[in-house]
Amino acid sequence: MIRAQFIRTTILASTLIAVFAAPALAQSAPQPPTLTVFGDGIATAAPDIAVVTLGVVSEAATAKDAMGANATDMTAVIAAITDAGIATKDIATSGLSVSPVYSDPSKDPNGRAQVTGYRVQNQVTVKIRDLAKSGPLLDKVIAAGANRVTGIDFDIDKASALRDEAMKAAIAEARRKAKLMAEAAGVKLGPIQSVQTSEGGGVPIFRTQMAMKADVSTPVMGGEQQITANATIVYIIEPQK
Repeated sequence: MIRAQFIRTTILASTLIAVFAAPALAQSAPQPPTLTVFGDGIATAAPDIAVVTLGVVSEAATAKDAMGANATDMTAVIAAITDAGIATKDIATSGLSVSPVYSDPSKDPNGRAQVTGYRVQNQVTVKIRDLAKSGPLLDKVIAAGANRVTGIDFDIDKASALRDEAMKAAIAEARRKAKLMAEAAGVKLGPIQSVQTSEGGGVPIFRTQMAMKADVSTPVMGGEQQITANATIVYIIEPQK
């Protein structure tokens, strides 16, 4: 009986201590005031790599004949690419398909489409590390038998240095805004509580221009690209003395 009463007394005393201590602990560690600022950074450079997707489309009465014709033309196209100084590691097959070709059903007495042949499409993606070779290369592959150019994109070989530059610019812009806001608000910037950054990727500033002429090498213009970054800095602020 005495032991049970002692245990109840101990539990009650511990509960009272916890109840009275909790508000005291909560009041002893107030959160310092903070200032959150955002900054954007941009780095611009001209691309030095072109990525071209091109191919050969062949049609014949049978799938075998279509494949044979396509293989012959595609072999000549790849030879033209390698002869232009493009390494084999920068040439990759990006699509190959064989599909039937149908007649126009509106011209059939029974309204049915008939298989009239087969179409083979074979395309490769070529990375051109010397942008000046892009136009002459397109001329060579078209002369060799390529009859489809589906796209051209541009890239920057050393984009990591450009991303670093954009990130530094974003952080510098955030710090500039922090000093300006602190001065206007009549407070002093304290230690940095946190820094977060993110990258926005590469964005073309203006469109690529392509034109094909028989007597002049195809002009290819890469324009410029922007690498963007964002920064968020949280400062602890203090009253000015």
